Amino acid sequence: MTDALHRALARGATVVTPNRRLARHLIGAFDRANRAAGARAWSSARALPWPAFVLDLEREAMASGALAPRVRLSGVAVAELWRQVLEADGIAALDVGGLASAASEAWELVHAYGNGGESWRAWAGGADDPAAFARWAERYREALDARHAVDAATAPDRLSGVDQAFRGWHGREVVFAGFIEPTPQQLRLAERLRERGAVVAFRATVEAAEAGILRGAYASTTAELCAALAWARRIVEASPDARVGIVVPELAARRAEVRLRAIDVLGMPEDETLAAWNLSLGAPLADVPLVAAATDLIALAWGRLPVGRAAAWLRSAYLPGASSRTLRGLRASIERSWLERAVETVDLDAVTAELARRNDPLATSLVEVGERMRTTPRATRRGLVDAWRAVLEVAGWPGDRALSSAAHQARAALDEAFAQFAALDALSASQRDVARLEGGAAIAAFTAQVAASPFQPESADAPIQILGLYEAVGLPFDALWISGMDDETLPRAMRPHPLIPIAWQRDRGAPRSDPARELAFARALAGTLRQSAPTVVVSHARRVDDRPALPTDVFPRGVPVDAPVPPLPAQTMFARRPLLERMVDATAPPLASDERLSRGSGLVTAQSDCPFQALAACRWRADRWPQAQVGLSPMERGNLIHAALAAFWREVRDHAGLVALRSAEANYRDTLQRVANAALGVIDATRWRRLPPAVRAGEAARLERTMDDWLAIETERPPFEVLDVEHETSLALAPLRIGLRLDRIDRLADGGVAILDYKSGRVPSAGRWQDDRPKAVQMGLYTLAWREAHPDDRVRAAVLACLKRGETKAVGLYADGAARVGAAPKAKGNDVVDWPLLEARWAAVMGALVRSFADGEALVSPRKAALCQTCARQALCRVDGFDDDDADDGDGVDSGEEGAG
Repeated sequence: MTDALHRALARGATVVTPNRRLARHLIGAFDRANRAAGARAWSSARALPWPAFVLDLEREAMASGALAPRVRLSGVAVAELWRQVLEADGIAALDVGGLASAASEAWELVHAYGNGGESWRAWAGGADDPAAFARWAERYREALDARHAVDAATAPDRLSGVDQAFRGWHGREVVFAGFIEPTPQQLRLAERLRERGAVVAFRATVEAAEAGILRGAYASTTAELCAALAWARRIVEASPDARVGIVVPELAARRAEVRLRAIDVLGMPEDETLAAWNLSLGAPLADVPLVAAATDLIALAWGRLPVGRAAAWLRSAYLPGASSRTLRGLRASIERSWLERAVETVDLDAVTAELARRNDPLATSLVEVGERMRTTPRATRRGLVDAWRAVLEVAGWPGDRALSSAAHQARAALDEAFAQFAALDALSASQRDVARLEGGAAIAAFTAQVAASPFQPESADAPIQILGLYEAVGLPFDALWISGMDDETLPRAMRPHPLIPIAWQRDRGAPRSDPARELAFARALAGTLRQSAPTVVVSHARRVDDRPALPTDVFPRGVPVDAPVPPLPAQTMFARRPLLERMVDATAPPLASDERLSRGSGLVTAQSDCPFQALAACRWRADRWPQAQVGLSPMERGNLIHAALAAFWREVRDHAGLVALRSAEANYRDTLQRVANAALGVIDATRWRRLPPAVRAGEAARLERTMDDWLAIETERPPFEVLDVEHETSLALAPLRIGLRLDRIDRLADGGVAILDYKSGRVPSAGRWQDDRPKAVQMGLYTLAWREAHPDDRVRAAVLACLKRGETKAVGLYADGAARVGAAPKAKGNDVVDWPLLEARWAAVMGALVRSFADGEALVSPRKAALCQTCARQALCRVDGFDDDDADDGDGVDSGEEGAG
């Protein structure tokens, strides 16, 4: 702070700044200077940002009766009033939001750079955008007058109408500080204050001494940012009392990246308000976890939430019971249940039911929430806000944990947002016209409001400040790094406002309307920033958004800065990692006799594919996380074709019936249609209701086509009788008994049985069924199970029916050619084998796989690398990875899940 500014504050002057950050800095600097001078008490400094200063003058004049009373509209109310004006003009609802924002910006620009009159009236009468704005502006002004209201754009000019006899400003000292380019409206108000006896001055906030410039050029914007952060850290570590600034143009667009890199390089304590660095731009209020927990609860009570948001809400730390590890685990499991059932959205009742099944006490609270919601399905905004507050209290928000300083501030900000939303009722023309909104529409509007409201918790003055380009103006630092200074950032490109005639903007020097004006502004900005610190670094990235970039010339060239790009923390930790002892432990504890696990064919399949996968999947239950599905999942579609064929063969029973049915075309088609529609019932009705009707119709048609393709193959078989479908049995493979379900067993006319298994995905070649680590292990298991249960009834065929559209075929092994299903294989090899030898081979291989599983053999050894693509357990096995180019060898790695059977 300059000496002149300090003396002015000491005299009781009001200092007006462009933004709140500079006002806070001046107050803090004034206090520090008085403490340093040994003062024990002093009058508080009075520094206000421009909007607060205008509001203060307005309230003072109205309180004294020198200015007609009017209601000052909040930014939320202004946005809503513009939306109403545009909707009344016939603008489609989908276009209103963005256009209302543009119109509001144009309104502010017209008043800030106009002459205080109603400039827009000169643009009326045409068919262009300015004419449309003129029409909207007139209606907006009329709306303000009808409501006896004023907004932030018109308030400064309204102060010109203060009664001449008003003496409240006489003798007052006002200092405008930190303004690079005051607007005409600000200059007009300063002149009105002088006319009313005030002493007005414009001053700088830092001493007029320009620093030498250091220059930096980096490969990318990320490298540039990391170099700046590491540079700031080195300075503060060497001088803990130093104040370092980092300027990031377009900070709003890069906020997430900047915050992430700052955490990487500078660290972050649990309470962000105690961090050694500060990011000037806050996150949207809607993204603050405490607020998100509240708005999602309200949205859930009055509507539906996507599964992802509902699951995140259940995991929130701001719900009662969130500190309980048991409850956290139970709540997290609900998402898996939804995904497995392909649920896309949920309502309050669905969430309550899931919690109740898990005996979560939150379910009781949500029942009461539902009752409160049903008593207020539709109300005014104020009525809904009262209901929302009650619902939050009933649900136990914000939980039972102690709130941090930032969380307390977020709660206060949410309360303020509620108040602003409720105040929108006052925009109605009369009490009778106050709109009664449906709860779902109201919470959607409120969520949009808080999403547009930035939230920045107050915190201690951090030594490292990360700021936007204009926020740094007027702030003093010990060192300042100005990043992003390429030739397209400063001077700014031309971007005149589309709703205001460009000639008007250029005549009045409006921002981004004239190249000469922008160049002059850029030079003034650069000069001001150069005065902010003894050391100033100006940097740019050599490439920005895939384009080459050159340094701006509004700063002097300077000498190169010594600020290398630091390695990221992960890189540093890896480089400094200790030498680890390597120990291979591929054996888990042997399977206990009472250990609970799923003992189906999947266990043997997993042990064949990869012993570690079998351990993780069958004993640890480390299952893959379900994936959200668009339409039916592969498993659901597999279940449908299994159910359809089972229903068909329960009705038709044998080969003779099939041949007879296919000869009667109409009856055959009716039967296919009937069993296909019946099969659709295996999927719950609520699941079908969540899908478009076309999906159900399409699945029915798919089932008919698939069955028709397969039955054409079956028609050419020798006679057979279907003994059973979906046959339940088991097989003893010491020390386990494996539970099995066979899709179908046929009695062959010339003796023996054929075992058929349906696959809706790819099927492996029969030659791979006999490997040491075989594919399609279920075929061997089914055969051995039948032999165990029926030792005198031999198996003559083991067949995989490929029901993949366009690839329908039978792949199998046979005791003799007469048992074959479909055509003989064209590829090399023979599908007719020595059956006793095959059964002996299967018994040995399957027995060895089960014994190795029971003994705890768990080597990370995938049968082929492509299997890792669908395993999704790499975090456990730490396998180096799989080769995406490890193409399937023709046997098929089916990434989908097979249905029942």
